[in-house]
Amino acid sequence: MRVSKKHKSQLEAIKDTVGESYQYFEPNFRRYHEFKKFVYKTTLTEDELTVLESLDKPQIEFNIMEAYISRLRGEFSKMQPGFVVRAQDTVDYIDPRLIKVLEGHFRAMLSDADNDGFSYDVYTDLLVGGFSVAEVYTDYISEMSMDQKIFVERVFDPTLCGFDPLARKSHKGDGQYAFQLFPKTVEEAVDIYGSDIKKGLKYARNVRGFNWSYRSGKNDIILICDYYKKEYKKKKITKLTNGRVVTVDDYEMLLARWDEIGGFTQAPQPVGKIRTTELETIKRFRFSGAKMIDVVDTNYSMLPLVFFDGNSVVLRDNEDSPAQQMTRPYVYNLKDTQRLKNFAGQSLANELENTVEHKFIASIESVPEDYLDAYVNVQKPSTLLYNQFMDGDPSVPLNAPREVVRTPIPPEISATFQMTDNLMQSILGTYDAALGINNKELSGVAIMQGAMHSNSASMPCTVGFIKGLNRVAKIALDLIPKYYVTPRSLPVVHTDGKRTYEIINKPNSVNINFDAKGLGVKVEAGVNFEVQKQISLETMIQLMQTSETFKAFINKKGIPILLDNIDIRGIDALKEQVGEFMQEMEQQEQAAMEMQQKQAQQQLDPNQIMAAQVEVENRKVEQKSREAELKAQVDLTKIAADDAVKNKQADIDFIEAMAKIDNQNIETALKQEQIDAENTRSAVDMAMKVAGHQQKNTDTIKVEDEEM
Repeated sequence: MRVSKKHKSQLEAIKDTVGESYQYFEPNFRRYHEFKKFVYKTTLTEDELTVLESLDKPQIEFNIMEAYISRLRGEFSKMQPGFVVRAQDTVDYIDPRLIKVLEGHFRAMLSDADNDGFSYDVYTDLLVGGFSVAEVYTDYISEMSMDQKIFVERVFDPTLCGFDPLARKSHKGDGQYAFQLFPKTVEEAVDIYGSDIKKGLKYARNVRGFNWSYRSGKNDIILICDYYKKEYKKKKITKLTNGRVVTVDDYEMLLARWDEIGGFTQAPQPVGKIRTTELETIKRFRFSGAKMIDVVDTNYSMLPLVFFDGNSVVLRDNEDSPAQQMTRPYVYNLKDTQRLKNFAGQSLANELENTVEHKFIASIESVPEDYLDAYVNVQKPSTLLYNQFMDGDPSVPLNAPREVVRTPIPPEISATFQMTDNLMQSILGTYDAALGINNKELSGVAIMQGAMHSNSASMPCTVGFIKGLNRVAKIALDLIPKYYVTPRSLPVVHTDGKRTYEIINKPNSVNINFDAKGLGVKVEAGVNFEVQKQISLETMIQLMQTSETFKAFINKKGIPILLDNIDIRGIDALKEQVGEFMQEMEQQEQAAMEMQQKQAQQQLDPNQIMAAQVEVENRKVEQKSREAELKAQVDLTKIAADDAVKNKQADIDFIEAMAKIDNQNIETALKQEQIDAENTRSAVDMAMKVAGHQQKNTDTIKVEDEEM
């Protein structure tokens, strides 16, 4: 795409913005990598290894942090967030089928992303690194597909993303810009973007700080940046009789084309006053440190990069310093405790390594040479003999050999080594190892309660994940009516976990051409933790043992709920069979009741039979009266439904008209850009021709002067 001079002139300013944002968040980036390495690779720093080597101590470590994180990750993998789509207060009517389809599609979208580990990897980032970043984008379903799909995925490296430092919300979507950096080798960048991509760049070997190009090993690396910036345009808007709010320009175009686009209904009319507002759009700049590659007007209404916050705080180092965000991993306060455990373990290993293996201390003269083997090979039974006098002279006595008394290991070392485990649990707020201890036994209930406490202690990370996922869902909700415009099958996941497909944008099916601003979406944390399900199951069993009424209710109506809290092999098939079994039981009960009624009628006397017949006739009359009333209601409902269909058709016509107007605006803008580019090219060609003609005339005059 051709880049205008205006956008080229913005390159340096945007580069400075990226550099400032990166420097603002750089301490958090360093902390992210530091704790990733500390938890997953080694808890010993280079300085600590040097000290251990100089003291001749064992270079060993005892990482117990990862076990806490792995347990939380395992519990989180069982969580299933819930999506709730609702209409805004200003919207009069939303098709209930649309709500269900959207909720199911959000579950399907998250399920597809989780197949690549989206939720699991993002939550791991929050626990270990303190933050993460996700991207919402669109792409074709396959190489041979014409339909696009909305995707969400964790970015490869969250530390290569940046946001506006002035953003205040946890997802940072209220900032003015966001960006993502992509490292590429020089050869790869030149193949894609041309040789100008590397013009004027220098490759620094020191990668500390921020550099647009650097040297990594034998490769020269160039950073390519996708920079998303909000732009605002002042527009006059008006509200129409159909409840829609449109710009005045679009409404005027709508009126001009309503007869050919709008269909048989009357064009909606303005209601109330016209006001001026600012409409937000997102523009993407792609560039390197040397070249503006392209500038694109996107279909995003919100920044597509979403920040997932773990448990950060905003701090000031002193009264004069600015407030800065500090991201904190879940194990942030465990670092020194882990170092203490390493030190205690190394000291304990050093004591064991330096344990004295000698058994006896004896003078050389007191041990006869023939009996020396008994002192050296102590494992062989023998009698220890020694010389009491030097050369048998009673006047020169010799010291008797004695056993070597070993110096005991200081108890403080082993006590400190064991104490660090309880200290870590206290710091993290997990007390499962101390709960339910009775006569040195740990009950199963105590273990489950402890795991629940662990989940509660890590709740800030779970809340941060839910906040980020809420933002992802809002971005996707805004994109759905822009890309799902043709008849197609849409994947949905129902609340019971079953995956199916819904046909959209066809007659008698759900129409996706809705106003995204008229709907809202909320993500709620799921309750399907493994431990919570076990506790729920035990609670229901205890209630069934306590109350016969509750037991009867569960046996008749609540078996599906009971099975939802059981994880066994074949649980899905069991749920289906239980549903069929309950239907069969209801049919049998109904048949038994009908049989009892027939038997009771056969036992009645003639007077009772006559009274029953009269009662039956009266009921028939009442039934006919009710049928007449129902028929009248049905007729009224049909009339109302026809009106609703007409209104819905009017909405569909209106949305189609607005979509075509938007497309026309985009085409007009593109044509204008092409005209501007062509005019610029023509002006350049004309200037070059004039300059060449002037040069030719000058050369001709010089030649004539020389000839004269």
